[in-house]
Order: sequence, then C-alpha cells, then structure tokens
Amino acid sequence: MEELRELRRHHDAQPEPAQATVDAARARLDAHMRDGRSRRARGIRPMWGLSLAGAAAAVVAVAVAVAPGAGVDPRPSPARPSTTAELRLRPVADAQDVADNAALLAGAEPGWALSPTQWGYVKSVSAVTRTDAGEWLRGRPEKTGTHEQWRRLDDKAFATVEQGRLKVHKGSEFEVTYRYLLALPTDAGQLLARVYATVDEEDARNRASLRERARQRAESVGKSREEARRIAAESAPALTRVERDRWAFQLIALGMRDAALPPRLRAAMYGALAAIPGVRYEDTASDLLKRRGVTLYHVLDGYLRDEIFIDPETYAYLGYRTIVVRDHREPTFGEWQKGEIRDWNALVEAAVVQKAGQRPG
Repeated sequence: MEELRELRRHHDAQPEPAQATVDAARARLDAHMRDGRSRRARGIRPMWGLSLAGAAAAVVAVAVAVAPGAGVDPRPSPARPSTTAELRLRPVADAQDVADNAALLAGAEPGWALSPTQWGYVKSVSAVTRTDAGEWLRGRPEKTGTHEQWRRLDDKAFATVEQGRLKVHKGSEFEVTYRYLLALPTDAGQLLARVYATVDEEDARNRASLRERARQRAESVGKSREEARRIAAESAPALTRVERDRWAFQLIALGMRDAALPPRLRAAMYGALAAIPGVRYEDTASDLLKRRGVTLYHVLDGYLRDEIFIDPETYAYLGYRTIVVRDHREPTFGEWQKGEIRDWNALVEAAVVQKAGQRPG
C-alpha cells in the first residue's frame, strides 16, 4: 500500500509511471498482503479479494471518451483485461481504509478526457423530508422524487426536464462548480488543503459582509463610529475549529452529490474526508434506495449528523443524508428533535455526455 501511495502522492507533479512500474508495485503489494495474512492469521479478519475487472465493471460513475455525438457509457468494457490476476484490498475498519481501497481501485481506471463543452449527467432520487412546514421525516419516506440534470463542464449552462420537456438554462445555480471540482488535485492531502483554503476565503467574505451591515445599522441608530466598529466586529466571530471542519465536509459532500466525477478524484475526496477531524466510519447502512452501504459521517456539536453513503464493494458514491441525532434548540432555527431527517438523496447514475438531454448507454 505504501508504494502505491507514493505513486499517487507524486502523480500530479510527475509524468505517469510506466505500466511495468505500476504492475510491479501491485505485485509487491499482493505478495506483502498474502505474506502478512499467513503470519497473522489467528485473531485477524481474513483479507478479502476483489478482481479488478469485476470491481471496475460495477463502478457507477466511470466514463471514457467517445466520438462526438455519442454518450459516455459509465461501464468500462468487460473485455478490458486486468493487469494482475487479483487485487487485494485491505479489510475496512475506518474511514482511511475506505479511502485507501477506493484509491487502489480508481488507480486502475482509465483517465477521463474531458472538454469544457461536454455535460455532466446526474440522475438522483430525493426523499420528501417535509411538507407545508409540518413534521420532518422520520424513517423511510412515503414520497420520493426522481430528478435528472445536465451541467456543462464550463458552468455556462445547465438543463432539467420540466413537464416532460428539456429546458436549458444559462449560467449555473450550483454551489460547487465543475470548474472548481475538476481543478482539484487527486492527492487527498492537497485536495483537503485546497478545500480548507476555500472555506477560509468564503468565511472571510461572509464575515466582512456581516460586519459592514452591522456597522451601517449601528450608525443608523446613532452609535458613534467607534462603537459601531466594535458592534460590527462582535457580530461576525470567526469560525470555530469544529465549524470549519463541518464546512469542509459539506463542501466535499456537495461536490460529490451533484456531479459526475472521475474515480481518482472521488477517491481523493474520500481521503480528504477521512483526514477531517471528527469524521467517522460506520459499516452498516442502507441508503434511500435500500442499497447496502457504509458511511463516512461528521456530527456537528453532538446533534446534527451529515453522512455520505458508499458502496462497500465498488466504492462508488451512493448518496447523502442529514439527520438529527440528539434533541437541540437554537434561537435562530428552533427545535431539532432526534430522529428528524433534514435531507436525503441517492445517486442513481452519473456520467459525462456530449449534449444536454443525452443519457448514457
């Protein structure tokens, strides 16, 4: 594993390693893990193996470049041979194991050849968590909605299906743009550093705006300039460490939720999430579509849990949920009651296509 991590760590700064080098590293990894299993057989969960071809065939969001006008099939060709007989993935005990295994599988996938004029296609299902300001959802929803969307990779347009007809809109309404996502490093540490920098920049802009509004309000009611500045400074405290970590988690999760992403980038996102303080792993979960999964999650102040669902075999992203895990009350947002589900979304399909309205396959 360490040798493959080194290959990935230097990937962005150096040319692609020769295939013989990658094959040799994988062979050493396989031999090392077989040897470790024989030495530590008793009391340790057995290593589980997954053939590279079998795992790759099941990954939801994989896409390859095709001729103009054709869709990008998210399924790689079953005839593509594996470079090794079998990849050995480590038993998963924590968030970092999830990230490492996802990176190992993603490293065997072909790179994406993307054009700014292509479109990211996402089909998803969302739970109806609340209607008419009534009670929040608890447990499985009675109603869900299926949504299809297309986003140009240069963020100049997006499209949806409305009343059975495709409608194309100019610009972008998404908080995390494709330009931002596709410019992220595929090294987990570098990616997380970029995300934290984004969080800090956004926080600085928000605080400056809040301070200015507070200063203007204070002066409008007769406060002195000095008093107004003091009130403004107190109106926008800096993010706490936990709030900063939560913003980082949410930024990455939002990026995965609304976009078709290359497997290597998605794996780096898992690695970045695993490195955020407070992020935990849970090995038993069922997503909105009742698919078996595992979760990476973060809990804010002990009461609000954000989590992403991941397929435990292919490491494909499955969806997102926000759930209240402890009763809580806030002056601004009122009561939060344990068990309330505030948001629940499942990814059905994601790929890159050539035009709005086109579906993969």
